Order: sequence, then C-alpha cells, then structure tokens
Amino acid sequence: MLEYLNLKLDGLGVGESSLNIWMKNGRLKYSYDSTEYDNGPSLVLNVSRDSASSFLESLDNLHLYRWKEQYFEEKKDRSKEQKLSSRWYLFYKEKNREAKEFQGSNVFPKDWEKLMEAIAKLTADMDHSRFNGLMEFTMDVKDIREQIFWNPVSREENCVEVEYRDFLSVSRESKKLLYQQFTNGVFTVKHEYNIPNIVDYLLGNIERYFTNFSESDLPEEEADDSAKITICLYFENGKRQILRRTYDRYGLPDDWDDLLEDFHKTLAYYGVFGTIFDSGLYHHGVKKDEHIYLSCIFEPNGKSYYYRSREDNLAVGDFVLVPSSRQENAETVVMISEILYCKEEEVPYPLEKTKFILRKLDDGDFYSFLTGDNPDRNA
Repeated sequence: MLEYLNLKLDGLGVGESSLNIWMKNGRLKYSYDSTEYDNGPSLVLNVSRDSASSFLESLDNLHLYRWKEQYFEEKKDRSKEQKLSSRWYLFYKEKNREAKEFQGSNVFPKDWEKLMEAIAKLTADMDHSRFNGLMEFTMDVKDIREQIFWNPVSREENCVEVEYRDFLSVSRESKKLLYQQFTNGVFTVKHEYNIPNIVDYLLGNIERYFTNFSESDLPEEEADDSAKITICLYFENGKRQILRRTYDRYGLPDDWDDLLEDFHKTLAYYGVFGTIFDSGLYHHGVKKDEHIYLSCIFEPNGKSYYYRSREDNLAVGDFVLVPSSRQENAETVVMISEILYCKEEEVPYPLEKTKFILRKLDDGDFYSFLTGDNPDRNA
C-alpha cells in the first residue's frame, strides 16, 4: 500500500514541476509544490474513494520496487547535443517497506507511460469533479471559559466567565478569506487575505467535506458547556446549508483536521508577520572584517562541509559549484544548508584550508545534485 510518492519532472520546454501523493488516515491526497508563479502555498486535494482505489490498483500493478535506481544515457551518447531533454526523479515509499529513489535523464523505465497515465487520470478525475457550486463558506465558533483574576483591592481571586468567538469566512465573489476574533462580544483581531487563486482551491475542497454531512448527524446529547460551531454553506443556485454542532469529535466531520490544515497552511503562509519580521532579511549582510562561510551538503541528509564565498548574494537552499576534494581539476555541486558571518577568530574552519565556491547555479541544476555524478558524494 502506498505511503508517499514524490515525482519531479524538468524539461521538454515546460519547466520544473513536482507532484506529491500520499495516504493519510485511509484517504489519498495529492498536491503540487508551489512554484515562483504560485500565489500562495501548495494546497492539498482530497481524492474520492473511487478514484483512489483505481489509482492504487494501477500503482500496485507497476511493481515499482523492481525498477532500477538510475536511467541515464550511456556516456558515449551524452556528448550529443540535444535540443530537448527530460530529467526526472521519483521517491516512492510503501507502508512498512523501505523507501526507494529513482532518477534519470532522457531514459525511462519500461512502464513509465503507465505511471504517467495513472497520474494523469487521477489528477484529471479530480479536476473534472471539482465542486464549483460553493460560493461562500463561514464558520462561527463560540466557547465560554472560566478565568480567574486577582483583585488587588480585595486581595481575592474572582472567577469570571469569558466568551471567546472565532469567525472565519471564504468568499468566491470577493476572493477573500476573513478571520476575526472576539472576546465578550468585543472585536479584538481581524485578518483579511485577498487571495483569489487560493480561495477557489479552498472552496473546491471544503464542499467535499460536507457532501455526506447533515443536520441529522447530531449527537444524542449535547452538553450545554461545550463549545459550539455554526457552519454556513452558500451555493451558486441559491441553496443554503446551515449546520449547528458541538465543536468536538461528536459534532464534526471525520476529516476536520484535514479541512483545518488547508486553512492553517494558508494563514501560516501569509501570516501576521511581514517584511519587518523576516529574519532572512535582518540576519543577512556581511560586516567589515567578517568572512562568509557556507555550510554545504553533497547529498540530502548528508554530512556538511564548509566553503567560503566572496559574494554575499546567496541563500540557504541555493546550489553552488565547488572544487572537488577527491579529483584534481574537477567540480561538484553542493547545496547551502547554513550561512555564517564570522570574524577571523570565530571561523569554524581555518581560513587557509577552506576553499571558495566557484559560482552559484540556477535552480534547474539541482538535478545534478540528485544524480551520482558528484565525485565528492559520500565523502
């Protein structure tokens, strides 16, 4: 049974793409990694049970664990100039089995087309079946809690009931997500996000959670002191669905965690804190008498090594070309995992023994990092 699959493709003039497919709580999900053109974080799409069953059956029939780990052209053919190239990387993990990694360039496994067809059918089914009738979604949660306050005059503790209220709405018409908080009916916090593309994704996913969820599913006994939620769904055809439930496991859909995860990722991505609080900005910049040290890795989760840089235009996650430590007059690709600004007496490795990087690489060159061509791999 599939646990996690990640597929990266680059080439044929379409640029780089990355698809993640995984199982969680018995449900199949997938998402595309964000690109520089995406307005926001990658969002998770929930696959219907019928589509999931069909995809998993196709995947089992491919026997991916029998694939070779690398599919590259023979060295004698690599010198031929090619107008189009296609590089790919596949990470595959089944439950209770060791993960496997496969990669190649212009060469593919025998059943590659069958894998592409299964993925294309999965994503096409979801795109075609995506609900577009939901125009607005709101949820209003109220909870009354007791708080103890110290009274400095009477020198006694006073117990007071406080009503906390959270209100969240998503509107296809306004293309906005609104999140508000109230205390005892007094407005305290408001966040408004103008995110057209993300709103469409959110509303498309939200409707699925409530397809088989109705007011008749209320628990037999409702505790008076439990938190309450009111959910409203407004549809394009004028239909309205209002659900009043207890805000606990009895009153909510089974996949409530997944629904909130979509909102949490969006709120966390855009967040409350902007440029002022971006440590990547205020921690950046070499000062007088400081040296730039780069902690770099040759392979994912590998041991790190130090290099120096003359330029201060690098960031964690960048790929750089460095002199090989194993082969004379050879070069290899590493990824920056940490940037340090050090005075001479604070350097992590002697200045005279630390090599300088050669240059920064474009994002597309990260595939060289994944292949076995690095002479310093497993150093």
